[in-house]
Amino acid sequence: MWSLLLVGSVGIAVVSAYSGGPPTGACKSMQPGPPHKPNSLTRKEKKNPPFNLVAEVQDNGQVKVFLRSKFEDRKFRGFMIMAEVLGERGHGYFVPTIESKPLAKTLNCEDMPSTCPDPAACQGTANAIAHNSGDDKDSITVIWTPPSRMSGDVTFQATVVGENSDVSTWWENIRSDTVTVR
Repeated sequence: MWSLLLVGSVGIAVVSAYSGGPPTGACKSMQPGPPHKPNSLTRKEKKNPPFNLVAEVQDNGQVKVFLRSKFEDRKFRGFMIMAEVLGERGHGYFVPTIESKPLAKTLNCEDMPSTCPDPAACQGTANAIAHNSGDDKDSITVIWTPPSRMSGDVTFQATVVGENSDVSTWWENIRSDTVTVR
């Protein structure tokens, strides 16, 4: 009886942990793992995500990043956003805006970026941001701060989970236009 109770408790903990955001193990691939089922989207659907990722450089050098649904009735359950510089993710750090704070949390992706010539330029803390609940969302706004010694081009990349119940749907490699920070 005790082993049955223990197994049931462990299963509940795993499921609730994913609805509270991805584990750090998702940092490298940015793909949903268990308990998600295989992605049920068609190839065409994967290539045309119903979401936009928009980056706007602010006067203070930070970048405001918006993840939005393209359609009023299209919600998403989960997301993960990272900054990419010179083809490598994990630069800078994120914070949710006040409006998005109840829906987003930072994620520490250790050892990312893996090739950083100047460790002072790569903080590696809060270098990803993700959902903190499985509630429906139609937009998220976050602030990204570049490493202190960074200037140049940055692109933001997102994975967005639509459903994870009877079927799983998610879109990978949703990218913002490239912006330049100085």
